[in-house]
This record gives sequence, structure tokens and C-alpha cells, in this order.
Amino acid sequence: MKLVYTVCTTNHLYQALSLGDSLKQTNPDYELVIGLVDKKPNTDFEIPFQIVEVEQIQPENFSAMESKYSVTELTMACKPLFALYFFNTYPTLEKLIYFDTDILMLNSIEVIEKSLDEYDIMFNPHITKAISLNETWNEKNVLNAGLYNTGFVGMRRSENTFEFLNWWKTHLFKYGYHDYCQGMGADQLCFNFVPVFFKKVLVDLNPAHNVAYWNFLERSIQYENGQYFINDDKNKPLTFYHFSGYHPNKPKLISKHFPNPLKNTVLKQLFTDYNTLLLKNHFSFFSNIIPAYGKYTPPKKEKGFLTQLIDKAAWKAINFIENY
Repeated sequence: MKLVYTVCTTNHLYQALSLGDSLKQTNPDYELVIGLVDKKPNTDFEIPFQIVEVEQIQPENFSAMESKYSVTELTMACKPLFALYFFNTYPTLEKLIYFDTDILMLNSIEVIEKSLDEYDIMFNPHITKAISLNETWNEKNVLNAGLYNTGFVGMRRSENTFEFLNWWKTHLFKYGYHDYCQGMGADQLCFNFVPVFFKKVLVDLNPAHNVAYWNFLERSIQYENGQYFINDDKNKPLTFYHFSGYHPNKPKLISKHFPNPLKNTVLKQLFTDYNTLLLKNHFSFFSNIIPAYGKYTPPKKEKGFLTQLIDKAAWKAINFIENY
């Protein structure tokens, strides 16, 4: 049995379905299971992937978690809960791979599978090279967000892995907030400790894995003969791209965290194809559903042009005063 899982709320199911479609196309021997931190919606169309609702796994202390965490924090805190559930539910499952819903699979994950023959836990760093502090997204941002990105976590069945998952679960029950001033970065910042606390951990440096805005300065994407590849190396086909912070309503922006317009022709095509897939997977239906659990905050209204100008002028004045 080969299993990939993701975790989301109903309003992000359009992303999960897109992940599943791309996984099925590139890795047909894998099955996607969606861990839903929500109530399963009624639809007049078929959802072709298994959905496991959080109520079904009956996590301990869930009511306490959902009463104190935002929807996003709660969803992230459930990642280890679903992993433990799947390992316990499927006794023959030896390897389990987690991907965030906003990931697009573009090639075989056989390399990941083989790595898990040797290692119990694997994940990617945000960056692998030094970045100038003058850049928009630099080393300071990485220190806030965490050295590693938890959009991908590979796991092999072992006592070591179960210790890791239980540690992660316990940590997120108490410290799963987005509060960088207090040293809490939801599910991610605590991962700084994982290579120190646990054995057989692979910090995966493969440049074809988990490409996203945060590593643009060290990775470039090319396209030729129907294949994306990395850093002009045709032996490095792009395995998966992470569309963190991307939104179909703003298709020309790379990410809300990195609001730069798309200029590169290859990236434009990749983003256009992904946007088409999201719309096909019922973005307009799912995106307006309010999650059943966690503290929900309605999206902020877009600032008008005049307000944006005032904000910009105010920040210029503040910077001038501080640096005078």
C-alpha cells in the first residue's frame, strides 16, 4: 500500500483535489487520502478521493484545540494526528508521505520513496544557501518561519517515527499558535529541533523538491519537451512545486507572502496551468464555505487605491524618521 495524505478544511478542498489529480497522473500507484478538519460537504459532483473527517479519528482534546486556535492553526495542528491515525488504521503501511494541499505533483516521487528505505523522517529546508538581507524574502524571514518547510514530510513506520509524531502532536496541542514573538510558528517552527531530537532524519536538499517563492534565488525552472526541470539540469526534473500563498482571484501574483508579479515565461505557464486546474476542481464552490471548527476570521476586504497610496506614504515617512 502506497499512501499520500493531506490535511485541510472544506474551503481548501479545491486545492486537495488538484493535488490528487496531479498525484494520480504522475504517481498512479499512490493513493491520496484527505484529512478533513471540517464537516464533509454535500456536493452534486463526485469527489474521487477518500476523505477522513476529523470526527472520525476522534482526536484527544480536539474540542480544547478547536476552541483556542484559528482555522489555519487548527488545521496545521492536526497533521500529526492524521499521520498516527493512518499508521494505526493500516498495519501494513510502511511509508506515509504528507503534502500540503497547495502542492502540484509534476514527476515521480520514487526518489522520496527510496530515501525512506534508509531514513525514518524526511523534509526540506526553506533555503540551502545564504541570502542577502537586502532581498525581500531573506534569512530573517526564514528564522521566523522555521528552517524547514512542513509542506512535505516523509515518514517510515518505526518507534522513532511514532516518538516524533507524538512529540509533534503534544507540542502543537500547547504551542500551535502563529506567534513568532513567543517562538511559535504553528506546526513549523518547532521542526528546528527534529534533526537534533530524533534519529534517522534526512534534511532533503534535492533542488527539485518543494520549489517555491522562498527558494527562487537558488533555483530556476526551465521547460522543454513537456518537462519542467531545475537549474538548467535536465537530470533534475521538477518533482513538485509548492504554490504557498497563491490565490486564483489574483492569478498574476506569485504569493500573498511574496506579492511579486509573474514575469518569467515558464513560471507564467506553470501558474496558468495550476489556476486552470483549481477552477476545474470547483474553486468557486468550495472557497466560500465557512469551516465548522476553529476561530474563523472573514477575509479582509481589499484596500482601495487611495488607501494603498496613504499606507505607502506613511511607511516612507516612518522609514525616513527611523533612519534620519
